[in-house]
Amino acid sequence: MKPLLSPGDCVAIISPSIVLSDKKSLNLDAGITYLQNLGLKVLQTSTACTGLQLTPTSDSQKVADIMEIYQNSEVKALFAAHGGASSLRLLPLLDYKIIQKNPKPIFGFSDSTTLQLGIYAKTKIPFVTGISLEYEFRNRNIDPLVDQDLRSLIEGKSFFAQEGQTLNSGQAEGILLGECLSCITQLNGTPFAPDLSDALLLIEDECEPPYKIDQMLMQLSLQPTFSKVKGIIFGQFSECTSSAHTHGTVEDILKGFAKHHQIPMMSNFRFGHFPARHVLTCGVRYHLDTTNKTLQQLD
Repeated sequence: MKPLLSPGDCVAIISPSIVLSDKKSLNLDAGITYLQNLGLKVLQTSTACTGLQLTPTSDSQKVADIMEIYQNSEVKALFAAHGGASSLRLLPLLDYKIIQKNPKPIFGFSDSTTLQLGIYAKTKIPFVTGISLEYEFRNRNIDPLVDQDLRSLIEGKSFFAQEGQTLNSGQAEGILLGECLSCITQLNGTPFAPDLSDALLLIEDECEPPYKIDQMLMQLSLQPTFSKVKGIIFGQFSECTSSAHTHGTVEDILKGFAKHHQIPMMSNFRFGHFPARHVLTCGVRYHLDTTNKTLQQLD
């Protein structure tokens, strides 16, 4: 497979989301050093560290930065600085004709899902999920699994993992799409919702009670193209608990969902809001074998 990036390539840091905290600044030094140690040149957009809060002009400023990067032929990829919320606000303002003519992957995680899937829906440009520069270095060092997968992906090695728990046995091939369930839900009914036909869905979330996970999965299943989904890989759900037990645990929700949709499904895949997670290319074909608990990249 063709490497996504080569030594000497330039990548840009963008800030598509606001942060859900009182943080007024962002320390990207460790993330920038990490990318440089991979042999990459790093360009920070003007809003990389200033786009942390919602202001009257923050959307237009972020979009201006993103569009400038897509038109910069020296930049080969975009890295989201952090997660948070509200990247949905940018989707109506982007110029998808320009993006289509200058295809570049976005590396991101969590709220970046909204931006990545929205652009994918309009352009079919693959993207990379499971990496967020600021998030990776909150504990000083990037997790070995994230580091290993990112390096392999950049070098063009095919992804393969054997792990998880079988919900519905079977095999399927399809286009991997994901990942944050609440972000996928935000896109439902909008012009930026991706076609789920022929999709393998990668799904996780954080800080959502089980009843909301249940509601979002139900809403997902009611989307017009969900009936053509080939299979589902559920990751790990962080802090998704509730003192009310009327809906049971997230595990109960997933088992019930699997019973109602007889397609290959597995759970507890190492992907979610935890330090250790896989990094994968979305928008390309994979083979899923839930009987043997394997996921393999084909494209």
